[in-house]
Amino acid sequence: MKNATGTTRRTLLCAALGFGLAPAWAGAAEHKVRALHQQALKVARPTQAVLQAVTSVGGQRLVAAGERGLVIFSDDAGQSWNQASVPVSVTLTALCFADDRRGWAVGNMGVVLATDDGGASWRKCLDGLAAAHLAFMEAKAAGSTELLDAARQLVEEGGDKPLLGVRYSADGTLYVVGAYGLAFSSKDGGKHWTSLMHRWPNPDGLSYYGMVERRGQTLLYGEQGLLLGAQGSAAEFAALESPSNGSLFGAQVLGDGTVLLLGLRGKLLRSEAPGSAWRVVQTPVDAALMAGTQLSDGRAVLVGAAGQLLLSEDGGNRFQPVTLRQRFPFTGVTQAPDGALLLTGMRGLVRLAPSELVSTVQPFSTSSMVRSLAA
Repeated sequence: MKNATGTTRRTLLCAALGFGLAPAWAGAAEHKVRALHQQALKVARPTQAVLQAVTSVGGQRLVAAGERGLVIFSDDAGQSWNQASVPVSVTLTALCFADDRRGWAVGNMGVVLATDDGGASWRKCLDGLAAAHLAFMEAKAAGSTELLDAARQLVEEGGDKPLLGVRYSADGTLYVVGAYGLAFSSKDGGKHWTSLMHRWPNPDGLSYYGMVERRGQTLLYGEQGLLLGAQGSAAEFAALESPSNGSLFGAQVLGDGTVLLLGLRGKLLRSEAPGSAWRVVQTPVDAALMAGTQLSDGRAVLVGAAGQLLLSEDGGNRFQPVTLRQRFPFTGVTQAPDGALLLTGMRGLVRLAPSELVSTVQPFSTSSMVRSLAA
């Protein structure tokens, strides 16, 4: 990569996220490849395992995913969980669903999984080895020496790069993005893939962390404040002037079209409409913000890498901390059908009753605690 060595970039990526990605680059190459073909093992206490993402499916089911291919699902608002059948044992980093049946998960080693039964069982539809070969063949067809060299490096390194974001767009295109500029799309739900690595303006191969859509605009965000935009859900992205030089790890689109970009050291940026200026929103935290969701009553919540939970009652203009009984690095958040809040992170999954979602204007306490499902 142009702006850092491979080892340095990997170190920075792991340090920035603070968790979850190191296993992708640890151990022998053969061990990592074996994980692409090894069924996820049954876990005795899955709600206590490292979980990287959680989402609501069809208004009733909840699905969470995490380390070593673990996927769990709940049909009773997160009171109890079942483990899904998963054909790989690599860490999974992100989830998305098109409806109550069709969904996708991405993770380490370039893995993309698909489900047709709401997350109860999964199949592999792409991995880093196949993705590297695809990028090589498309670079070869393009006749670019620079692209070919980059693609050849992907092949030689064994497809070990993680995918970090997945998005099913309004026009039915599935996008998966990740470390070092990994980007692929599928028009048929994951059966056939196209490499986008040479089509998007990212000459330094910065990592993509995710993609969001709002009011006819698609935004792609990532490392070092990388921000690309496209009109509609087309794959023709252009570089946008970024409001931040720090990495952007998450984004949340509110019901009125407002976008919140979540970054390092509590950095929060707000834009009300396509083309409108980004405004910095002050937050009471100094660690990375990782994910967010909007509650059914319109309030917005964000979670952070140092165990923060922030709540806004005015459309993301101001956020206050929610007092918790225990905190640990959080990675994902969603609302259950009964109004409870589900958070995932390094120590598993926690569930907060609606009555617990009350902000406080007092300073955030480092000793605050969250009630765990496992308790």
